[in-house]
Amino acid sequence: MTPAGPAGDRSLLRDQDAVVFIDRKERTYLRILRRGGRVSVRGRPIACDEVIGRPEGSRVETPGGEALLVLRPTYAQLIPSLPRRAEPIYPKDVGPILLWGDIGPGMHVVEVGTGPGALTLALLRAVGTTGRLTSYEAREDFATLARENVARYHGPAPNWTLRVADAFAGLDERDVDRVIVDLAEPWRLLDTVAATLRPGGVMTAFLPTVLQVKQLVDALRAGRFGAVEALETLARFWHIRDRSIRPVHRMVAHTGFLIFARRLAGNSELTPLEPCSTDVPVHADDDACTRAGSR
Repeated sequence: MTPAGPAGDRSLLRDQDAVVFIDRKERTYLRILRRGGRVSVRGRPIACDEVIGRPEGSRVETPGGEALLVLRPTYAQLIPSLPRRAEPIYPKDVGPILLWGDIGPGMHVVEVGTGPGALTLALLRAVGTTGRLTSYEAREDFATLARENVARYHGPAPNWTLRVADAFAGLDERDVDRVIVDLAEPWRLLDTVAATLRPGGVMTAFLPTVLQVKQLVDALRAGRFGAVEALETLARFWHIRDRSIRPVHRMVAHTGFLIFARRLAGNSELTPLEPCSTDVPVHADDDACTRAGSR
């Protein structure tokens, strides 16, 4: 993370910073700067001390004479290169998770299925220092990697709790704002999620196949959830160079489906409403109930 300070200071690259080197073909290479050390880009060594202290956006020259652009990685640049033993949730899906899942500062979020911590990094940024994140991961090796990635690419996270535990055995948290589930059979977890979420809270699930989506959506609608939505995102980048303008040959197409649902209050039975009053003056911006009562 970049320390706070004047804009000029924040741009300077520091010891232990993660950076990407970008070559003339716009290929990226994720590396960590360590004072006194060296990094290698396509077999060409670069002294870290020659990079540390320069502002982002500088160009450095390899011993072979190749100019490389050096920058701190954006989230989208970081995730494809993130050290991992399991497939991460990619940036094109993380964006909708944060927006449709309505995740923001100050919220308490529970993440089920952490993997290498790709989504964890985004969630920590989204909830901010005033929010809390609790992650469940059943595999110790995945949890260890997630801890390492958060420490390296996010920094200290005192508001993050990582539990090495099977979520199907239960979630300890109550009255949380949001739950995100990245498991193969999330319908088995719905009673547990309903007990964890506050009324109106959002559950988000990530699933790779449409058969899983169908089973989950049916279970959501039969249980204590409503306002169910399902979507997928497709990202197609473009090659723009001189007079060559076309889509890139490789497209980030289907990675998974996203399902969003709201936790219903109580037993979700209908509550009778009072009839509309008929003695309210009519204005141009009155709601439908007022207008109906004025006729």
